[in-house]
Amino acid sequence: MKCLFSIRFFTLLVFSLSTVLIIAGCSKEGKEAAGGKEAAGTIRFSTFFPPSHKLAVITDEWGKEVTKRTDGRVKVTHFTGGTLTPPTQTYDGVISGVADAGNTVLGYTMGKFPLSEVLDYPLGYPSGLVATNLVNEYYKKFTPKEFNDVKVLYLHAQGPGILHTKKPVKKLEDVKGLKVRCFGSNAEFATLLGCVPVATPMGEAYDALSKGVADGAMLAYEALEGWKLGEVLKYDIENYATAYTATFIVLMNKDKWANISADDQKIIEQINDEWIKKQGQIWNAIDESGKKFSLARGNKVVKLSAQEQARWVAKAKPMYEKYVSKMKEKNLPGDEVLKFCQDYLKKYSK
Repeated sequence: MKCLFSIRFFTLLVFSLSTVLIIAGCSKEGKEAAGGKEAAGTIRFSTFFPPSHKLAVITDEWGKEVTKRTDGRVKVTHFTGGTLTPPTQTYDGVISGVADAGNTVLGYTMGKFPLSEVLDYPLGYPSGLVATNLVNEYYKKFTPKEFNDVKVLYLHAQGPGILHTKKPVKKLEDVKGLKVRCFGSNAEFATLLGCVPVATPMGEAYDALSKGVADGAMLAYEALEGWKLGEVLKYDIENYATAYTATFIVLMNKDKWANISADDQKIIEQINDEWIKKQGQIWNAIDESGKKFSLARGNKVVKLSAQEQARWVAKAKPMYEKYVSKMKEKNLPGDEVLKFCQDYLKKYSK
C-alpha cells in the first residue's frame, strides 16, 4: 500500500514539474516572439489640448493606430486638457513616469532645449507643414543631446505665428507699449518690437485678453478658432517675414519605450513617420479654418507693406546674434543650426 502511494506521489510530482517547465517554456517563447521583451501594456498619453481640438483628436488617432497595428500589445490611453500633466510639466512628467507619453511645447520649458530654441524664432515660416518638416529634418541632422532623457517619437510645429490685436497695427510705432500675450522665445521678439510681453500658457490667453491683461497675442490663426481667441481679438497683422513657429514634441518615457518589443517599436516608428505629415497637414487645415472663423466675425486683416516688414525683420537680428554667441559658449553648433533653418526656408520665401 505504501509502495503504491509512493509511486502515485512520484508520478504526480513529475507531472507537475513537467507542466511548470512547459508553461515556462511557452512564456519564454512568447517573449522571444515579441522581440525578447514582455508586452508594454498601457501607455498613458498626456496632452493639454481639449478633447474637441483637432490636435487632441490627431494624437488620439495616433494612439488608436498604435493599439490597432500592435494587435493590442501596446495600448494607448489618451488624457486631454492637461488632466494628467499640466502643459508646463508634461516633459518632466514623462521623464518621471507620471505620464508614459505626451505632446507638449518646447517653449514651455525655456532653457531646457538651448540648441533647439532657434526653431521657434521669427524666421519667416510660411505654413505648419513646412515648419513640421523643418523641425523633423533638424532633429535627424543634429540629434541634439538635450533630448537624451526621453524617446522622441516625432516633432511637429504650428503654422505661422503672427501678431493679433484689439486695435489696428500698421507700423512699428503702433506696437510700442502694447501688452502682448506670448511665451518662450517670442517674448524676446515682442520686447525687441517695443511690446510688453505677457507670458501665459494658451489655456489662460482668453482670460488675459478679455480682462485687459493683454492687448494682443502672438499666435497662429488656428488659435482664433481652436481656443476661441477670435472672440476677443479684432485685427490679424500679417507679417509673414517674421512669422515664428512653436515646436511641439511627441515623446515617451525611455523605460516604457525599452519595455516595448523590437518588432512593436518598428511598427510605432512607422506610424510616427506617417504622423509627421498628418500633423503638418492638420496645422495647415486648422490655420485656414481659424482665419475663416476670424473673418466671419468681422475681424480685419492688416497686411504690412514690404518696407514695414523689413523693419520688423531688422528688429529680430539681435536674437540670432545672441543665440549663436550663447551656443558657442556651450560648444554647440548654433551657427550651423541657424544656417540650416534659414537655408531650408529660403526656397519658400517670396
